[in-house]
Amino acid sequence: MDKRQELMNKAVHFFSLKGFHQTSVQEIAHAAGISKGAFYKHFDSKENLFMDILIRYHKELYADLASPHFSQDSTSKEIFTKKLVLEIERTVTNKEFFLMAFKDFPKDKNEQLEKLFQELRISQLTVHKNNLLEVYGEKVQPFIYDLVTVLEGIKREYFINLIFLNRNADAAKLAGFIVSSLDAIVGQLSQMEPVLTDIPSPLSPFEESFLKVEEKIRMSAPNKEKLLSTLQLLKEEAAKKERQDFLIEALWLYLTQEPKIEKELFQLKKFL
Repeated sequence: MDKRQELMNKAVHFFSLKGFHQTSVQEIAHAAGISKGAFYKHFDSKENLFMDILIRYHKELYADLASPHFSQDSTSKEIFTKKLVLEIERTVTNKEFFLMAFKDFPKDKNEQLEKLFQELRISQLTVHKNNLLEVYGEKVQPFIYDLVTVLEGIKREYFINLIFLNRNADAAKLAGFIVSSLDAIVGQLSQMEPVLTDIPSPLSPFEESFLKVEEKIRMSAPNKEKLLSTLQLLKEEAAKKERQDFLIEALWLYLTQEPKIEKELFQLKKFL
């Protein structure tokens, strides 16, 4: 384990145990066996460390959700249910950290953190939108944002019970209940009209297009690490004022070799 990862692990321990504001950079550094000065070689601040922990949790969770083992001898609905079980179990396992994150560190007092929370939320909504379309098919497309909103609302209320009220629930039973509830709603869609046509995003169209490609890679593409690294380089280069067009073209051509992200790349092309 490299020192950066060790610092993040020690920080999670102290943040969960004592809270963000009550934990000092000094004690995180000491626990990792380095000086306070050396800490700043890895992170600019304690706030940036906290944000990197959130990003790591998000990436690890969705990398696991994209694991091919979910698709072994399972229907799309069974896969969706298993993914919900994993998401619930991870939330419960890390509930002390999440309790601290939402109560001890109000995101509205930090612009960077607010933006990160919004990006992670949009990423989560995108994943769940794709999951719902895989389970129920194109027939739910007109209602997809309503279904995503219902799913997120149900999850949020249960997570409040699990994290803030410290109540217990069997993850498999809860996931099954959520999916059955969605089944019941989908079964009645022919008698309904859509309410939401989209979900407002704080991201720019440029950022959102890259996010959609990233999530599709995580969900279905092989060679995820190489593709994600290439996509990140492309995003960084495309955002520069003085872009290197030959580099953008080379990165783009590499990504287009993966047919599973063809649709998302087509939408991204207009920003390059």
